[in-house]
Amino acid sequence: MKNSALLLTISVPLVATAELKLDPTLHLNLAATATSADEPADVAAHAHDPNDDVSLQGFDLGLNIRYDSWLSGFLNANAFTTEDGNFDTEWEEYFFKFQELPGNFELRAGRYLNRFGLQNNKHLHSWNYVNSNLSSPAFLGEEGLITEGGELSWITQSDLSTFILSASFGQTLDHDHDEDHGDEEELDKHGGEEALFSSDFATVRALYVYNQTDFHQHRIGLNGAWGENGYDRDTSLYSADYTYQWRENGLEPGGREFSTGVEFFYRDVEWIDEVEDMSGNAGQSGYMLFGQYRFAEKWITDFRYEDIQGKQPLEDLSLGEDRERISVSLTRELKFGSSSYARIQYSHDDLDEGNEDTVWLQFGLSFGSGEVR
Repeated sequence: MKNSALLLTISVPLVATAELKLDPTLHLNLAATATSADEPADVAAHAHDPNDDVSLQGFDLGLNIRYDSWLSGFLNANAFTTEDGNFDTEWEEYFFKFQELPGNFELRAGRYLNRFGLQNNKHLHSWNYVNSNLSSPAFLGEEGLITEGGELSWITQSDLSTFILSASFGQTLDHDHDEDHGDEEELDKHGGEEALFSSDFATVRALYVYNQTDFHQHRIGLNGAWGENGYDRDTSLYSADYTYQWRENGLEPGGREFSTGVEFFYRDVEWIDEVEDMSGNAGQSGYMLFGQYRFAEKWITDFRYEDIQGKQPLEDLSLGEDRERISVSLTRELKFGSSSYARIQYSHDDLDEGNEDTVWLQFGLSFGSGEVR
């Protein structure tokens, strides 16, 4: 059996009709960087973006937990190299999920990657690019939007469509905020960090999947998040995404595939500086256009265009730098492991300080079954 020697499943019978199944996972991501910027970290935005000439983006050990059909769970720990070349570790997720609840509900509780937008709920090894989409660190934080709390989802399905409504409430991971906010120059420097959720917050995601035919699929997502920010004021965050997918063989495996879509973010931030007796609202927006084409067996090419508007000239506060980026990647899937690959990517960045060009070579090795989401 293909890859059977690489998959380990431990089944423990608990009662006559149910078993506890433990499925470990392992993911390794390495990247080499060549850039016109002074340092690779200068073009990195997300905590898992390559930040050195050679980077260990992530060494991820996970465990899927499945009991019967109504209870599952997942936990994982990640090791990586920091910008200064040191090793660091973190717990990314640990949660249980109760399925098949009355009324087509599911309940997830613990620490989890929030279902917000197209990327946030995906681990590094599932990204289509070497680095993160710009919207994730710009609007959700350097680590993305990680929640410690609970999430309730309602799922309804028909022959042609699926609708999922998820509502989450909890606390975000701690961010390092300054106690005082200084002059306007300091506000411009730290505004993006202080605009993030700092304690309790709530999110909602509505996802509608429509299978027009076996060959054509449409996915529409609407997202909202509300909570307290680093200024002890309110931040409101909204996004919308649309994806179209065509598969040559329809529901059958294999064949060419093509997908394209758009994602849009908008954030409104209430802020205050008690030292300078300044306050107000600042807005920030961004969008991404993307496309993917599987043109041959195990060969995939991706394209994305991103534009983040961090500076608002009519406002008193900047939420970060303006940034425009074009990325093109080519991925070759490997037979080694369960979903391993080699990838080369080029990006052109238009930053406040000037233009930068970067090339990455990335290797991803994966073992184990699909993760509980």
